[in-house]
Amino acid sequence: MEDSGTSPAQILIIDDEESILDGCRQALEKTGYVVVSSSDGHEGIGLARAKKPDLAFIDLKMPGCSGMDIIEILSKEMPGVVLIVITGYASIVSAVEAMKKGAYDYLPKPFTPDQIRAVTKRGLEHRSLKIEAERLREEKERMERSFITFVSHEMRSPLVTIMQYFETLKVIADSDLSESARDIIDRCEKRLQSLHDLVDHWLDLSRIEDGSFSEARIPLVLNEIVEKSIEELSPLCQRREISIESSGRADMPKILGDQESLLRVFTNIIGNATKYTPPGGKISVSMDYDDYYVYVNISDTGSGIPSDKLPFIFEPFFRVKGKDERQKGSGLGLTFVKKIMDAHTGKIEASSKVGVGSTFSLKFPRLYEL
Repeated sequence: MEDSGTSPAQILIIDDEESILDGCRQALEKTGYVVVSSSDGHEGIGLARAKKPDLAFIDLKMPGCSGMDIIEILSKEMPGVVLIVITGYASIVSAVEAMKKGAYDYLPKPFTPDQIRAVTKRGLEHRSLKIEAERLREEKERMERSFITFVSHEMRSPLVTIMQYFETLKVIADSDLSESARDIIDRCEKRLQSLHDLVDHWLDLSRIEDGSFSEARIPLVLNEIVEKSIEELSPLCQRREISIESSGRADMPKILGDQESLLRVFTNIIGNATKYTPPGGKISVSMDYDDYYVYVNISDTGSGIPSDKLPFIFEPFFRVKGKDERQKGSGLGLTFVKKIMDAHTGKIEASSKVGVGSTFSLKFPRLYEL
């Protein structure tokens, strides 16, 4: 009846037949489960995103939003939720297809209270095994991250001290320094700053991994965050003679997210575009949405990314080197972006053509306010 914790398991039922909803609710609540339900597919997706159930029963034959669409969305967004198809005898083929899309099992109509309880128990046992396997994998990764974080912390303090010493040296000996000595100090400061930024980025990645980086999840309208990131980078675009513009619908729905980390996502991607876009080029940001997601596309007319490099751009320390690059980075910027998108149950993809430009497509789950 319960998963690995002490609280009763929470079950979501999405079916447009009230008799099915009532029967399932009574059968499962009598066993001690917490049950939430919806007769509407869109509302059911919103409930799943808000409640994060342990297991969900989904009817395939739904008006408006098909059960197959619901299964495909929830299996990608919430792989920890066990999905079970409710279907008629004539739809067994569809049930098998749904299992290929991520459903764990199916429950044919008509069914008895004992049958739904048995399927629920089996599904929750499967979930417990998945949770334990995931726990062991995360423990291994946590040990690796702890070592990296320790090393990073140990590096950060002496780096800051050395940077302060260089700054003090410039103040004390400014008039006594030759031009060549001043140039050497400037080069050292730039190298130290790059190393300092690298350590900070790595620590940020560690905080994302342990869940402490973007904890303040609130309802947000992406238009405002996108416009703020464009405002921050507009002076840089003007200096580099790059035009930047945005477009989107006025009635954009909200998402659930952390404002500060999402701002860094957009400034990172747009900032990268400024590095590779030549004078006279253009950066475009467009926003849209559908019944399930909010979309943001960021395109540039820069040098582009070779097709053989494209699959690796989100990997740590991977950098696409090119003659048009104005400033070298740490190789962690897009890794940071990918981790933040994962933390928001979002998705980011890139497409590019050398000599034409690149487009980064971001997708966020739409928030249905209940």
